[in-house]
Amino acid sequence: MRIRLVLILGLIALGGCELAVPNGLFGCGQPTDCPSGYFCWGSDSRCYDSKEPECAPKTCDQVIGDFASLGIPIECGALPDGCDGSIECGGCAEGSVCGANGQNFICGCEENTCANYGGGAECGAVPTRCGGDEGAISCGSCFGEQICVDNQCVCPSGVNCDPGCDGGEPTYPCTTNECSPPGGLPDGCGGFTNCPPCSNGEDCVLSDDLLYECLGACTCEAQGVECGSTTICGSPTLCGTCADNGFDGGYHCESGRCVCRDSFESNDTFDTFALICGEGTGLNCMQDAWGIDVQATLHSSQDIDYYVLQVLDAPTPIIAQTFGGLSNRVLSLTYLCPDGSEGMDKCSGSVDSAEGIKFCFSESDPIGIERRCNESVSSAMGLVLVGVEASTFRGVCDGYQLNVFATFGTEVPIQF
Repeated sequence: MRIRLVLILGLIALGGCELAVPNGLFGCGQPTDCPSGYFCWGSDSRCYDSKEPECAPKTCDQVIGDFASLGIPIECGALPDGCDGSIECGGCAEGSVCGANGQNFICGCEENTCANYGGGAECGAVPTRCGGDEGAISCGSCFGEQICVDNQCVCPSGVNCDPGCDGGEPTYPCTTNECSPPGGLPDGCGGFTNCPPCSNGEDCVLSDDLLYECLGACTCEAQGVECGSTTICGSPTLCGTCADNGFDGGYHCESGRCVCRDSFESNDTFDTFALICGEGTGLNCMQDAWGIDVQATLHSSQDIDYYVLQVLDAPTPIIAQTFGGLSNRVLSLTYLCPDGSEGMDKCSGSVDSAEGIKFCFSESDPIGIERRCNESVSSAMGLVLVGVEASTFRGVCDGYQLNVFATFGTEVPIQF
């Protein structure tokens, strides 16, 4: 359940009042995120007091019609079916390619390049205009005594074809790169090769695969949009789904970006915490000793996951630790008394402030605090705040398990 800290403080003040929860008030990623008697709907990740109707996938005609009403023309490709899946629609005539030249979901003529012609042309001329005879691009010459046959460098029978690379081997970089940066690309023999320049106003850019490609400004990729629909260069444009754009099952589309599928997102700002124990979670931390385990992910080196627990105000120490994943992590932990004042008394790590609140920080698990509050306060519920971030980030959508628990002093596994 994603909830603002000020709302949680308000719930503390209300104490045991019975609250009517409006439909759609709380966000959710799993059933336990919702209050008792409410259900987590997958269509909008909100809590409702009735079960979600079974999703019926849309047909191609329905999906294409929906996008047509938004001014987005669709001719082919894998389209979102409205049920978190995709459906393959349409097709292109022989000689046409779906998504040619960066125009998603449109059939077109894909210009030949040295990189895509015949599996990669090492030499000779390649016809442009999809195999037409209106022009050609040069893919270079062969080294040494090799000759160009069907755009591949081969050695004639009976000839010593030493390429003259001082023991090296030619690499023919234009077989994998559409274009080259100023100065060319290393040819494996101590020189540089210039691949054919981009056309139609496209720019030569280095892709995420560390290959140079021609990219037009009015494309999803050039605009940094990975999924969903948006307006590019004044035209409504569909940029597809995460799965069909090469992301694995751990991702979903959020505001045009493929981000980690995490039940607790977006809990990455200080004023929006994920409530993992307390009202509406189905878990109860209103006793001296308790324990909570959650599975979550860090989706980038800048990601910080924040959690809050509604707990019994008791003298038992609180411990937090993480397991699994590839990244090295930093944990932060603190306690707020029932009246909202700071209640952290001792810290097993170092003390620093975040957003005006003192936290206990540690780069090694586990981390622990002791708490102390004004015993005259009548309310019995305090707040535990936990933060998880990467000190060294390794791997996109790096999963981890967070364990937070309160225990008696004789069982504390750390020294204060």
